[in-house]
Amino acid sequence: MPYLSTMLGKRIENADGKRLGRLNDVVATPRVKFPVVSGIMVRSGWGRRRRYFFIPWSKVTDWGPDGFVFVETTENREPGSDDIFLARDLMDKQIVDMDGHKIVRVSDIRMARSGGDLRVLGADVGVLAILRRLGMVPVAERLRSARSGIRKDRIVPFNLMSPVAPLPYDVKLNVPYREFLEIHPSDIADIIEQLDVEQREKVLALIDNPKLADVLTQILPGVRTSVAQAVGDERLADLLEIMPPDEAADILGSLARDKAQALLSLMEIEEASVVRELLGYDPETAGGRMTTEFVAIPDSMTAVETIDYLRKRGLDAETIYYVYVVDGDGHLSGVLSLRDLLSSPPEKVVSDVMLRNVVTIDLDDDQELLADRLSRYNLLALPVLDEDHVLKGIVTVDDAIDVLREESLEDFSEVSGVPFEEAPVREAMNSRRWAGTMLTFLGGILGTALFGIFKTEFVAALALVYFVPLALRAAHDVSVWSLAVAVKDISGKDLSGSRLRKVIGKEYVCTLIEALLISGLGLAVGMVWTGFRAPAYAGAAGLFVGIAFAGMLGLVVPIVIRRAKPDPAVGPERLVSVMVMAASVISFLVVSGWVVGAWR
Repeated sequence: MPYLSTMLGKRIENADGKRLGRLNDVVATPRVKFPVVSGIMVRSGWGRRRRYFFIPWSKVTDWGPDGFVFVETTENREPGSDDIFLARDLMDKQIVDMDGHKIVRVSDIRMARSGGDLRVLGADVGVLAILRRLGMVPVAERLRSARSGIRKDRIVPFNLMSPVAPLPYDVKLNVPYREFLEIHPSDIADIIEQLDVEQREKVLALIDNPKLADVLTQILPGVRTSVAQAVGDERLADLLEIMPPDEAADILGSLARDKAQALLSLMEIEEASVVRELLGYDPETAGGRMTTEFVAIPDSMTAVETIDYLRKRGLDAETIYYVYVVDGDGHLSGVLSLRDLLSSPPEKVVSDVMLRNVVTIDLDDDQELLADRLSRYNLLALPVLDEDHVLKGIVTVDDAIDVLREESLEDFSEVSGVPFEEAPVREAMNSRRWAGTMLTFLGGILGTALFGIFKTEFVAALALVYFVPLALRAAHDVSVWSLAVAVKDISGKDLSGSRLRKVIGKEYVCTLIEALLISGLGLAVGMVWTGFRAPAYAGAAGLFVGIAFAGMLGLVVPIVIRRAKPDPAVGPERLVSVMVMAASVISFLVVSGWVVGAWR
């Protein structure tokens, strides 16, 4: 079957063999499910003499791998106003792939003969299409063989493609709009995050407000500003009124202060006042994570009255699995589960059946403590109290999952030295990435320069060269382990007092044991390799000091850097790596050189 990529650039000749130009594009009429090719666009000449002309497909008498032959005609035709140019309008454009709920790019167009016509079957978004575009057609065909793991093209049929907007066909869906809007809000959010600003406007315009409110809560914080611009202030204010107050506060908190104030002024007074209150709390505390949409009843209600109350007010609550009981001043008295409520006699007063020993959390408690309590006690929601024991809101288990995810990514980022962005990274030339790479390069140059400074020691005992890779590798591994311990046991907690000394002392004892073990094994191996005691003892002593020093750096550096709060690209792991490289080589060479000198 023909592909557009294999047709573009082919030679165009008339019946007498005269070369007239090369194929520039294929034109199709999209009035049927699978458009019929109506003609080809030909490019002739170069520079200022370049011109384009249209040849109807009915005039093409022969075509193959070498090019196209057509019968010349005096008829001067032009493409129809509704016709599409396959290369211009489809190639390299984006498609919302509903199977994987992601954005894919059209790499090729597949066509097929149908009687005397040539029809467009669909867009090829697979790996084989990329190979054909690179001119590797034989390789692509070989991979399609039965023995290959890549057997088929990935074709999105043209009859399932509908443009988001009129020409240009920049974004397409491989299902009708109604099916696109029925997928989960989280999947729609993933798709929107991959589009540019102009394309987002077209997709967001298709979604009604209730659905879009759910979608916005799933958008990554780093993308929310551009999405807010695409939605518009008035519509965004309406969406903030629809969504839960805690979600609205999260979105406003990620926007610029002036932008957030403008949106609050456009919201209804009641909704805006609730969101303003939530914005007053630190976003990494229980107050910043809570929602004010919960069910609270007076302790004088009966079971049947409570059920009737839930029927009226339950739709506005974040969750109704727990019903909180308060006194006249709003102090939390107890909690009822939905099971306890339904199993109680109708006339039973809730104060007689409620659970009084309630697990709670304070407004200013850290979000990590919040997640820990929800997990420890297997709760679906946790009440948040102020200093007067007044119930201010609740935090649900889905918020705890978000906290655990954010904290785990933050910890892993500190250990790996790779910043995990709040928005998808689109540029390969990311400044933070290359800043870290250059820091590593400078560290390597520093380590290499140190060999020149201590070249006398290497001349005196050339066998010490054997120990250098071991010193670097062992020191790096020990320091990374120490860094991981620092991130896990120290990060986010109080750094003063006996607890810090206990953690450092315990870890450093482990580091000394590791240093002793590796230096002892290095001594044994050195004796076998070199046959001389001086280099072996010198190398073992250098290993012990270098590894012990590296372990201390792995513990101390994160504590110091945590106070400075630098850019993630030059965070703890990267600085530790560079410092360990320099410190381990210096200590190894100094100690081993001193031992060699003393031995002689």
